[in-house]
Amino acid sequence: MDLKQKLKDVLLGPPHCTLGKKGLIANEGFINHIEALLKKHKIIKIKLLKTSVYNKTIKEIVDKITNETNSNLLDHRGRTIVISKLVVK
Repeated sequence: MDLKQKLKDVLLGPPHCTLGKKGLIANEGFINHIEALLKKHKIIKIKLLKTSVYNKTIKEIVDKITNETNSNLLDHRGRTIVISKLVVK
């Protein structure tokens, strides 16, 4: 399966994980979980709950996730993001 098809399947499918109301500050295990999912699936979809972006912007949360996991942001729609370790062209 080529990467473009994998990206399309991830975009149309359910999210791999959900960032809850505790956010990233209180939940360092979430970053480890994302790294494990990236290792397994290469491209993952993350849903951010409304309460997870309580006092931060979505961009700040996405920047923190991508920086800490050394991943690339592929797509951002509302509170749903798709990230990957690979570069999809």
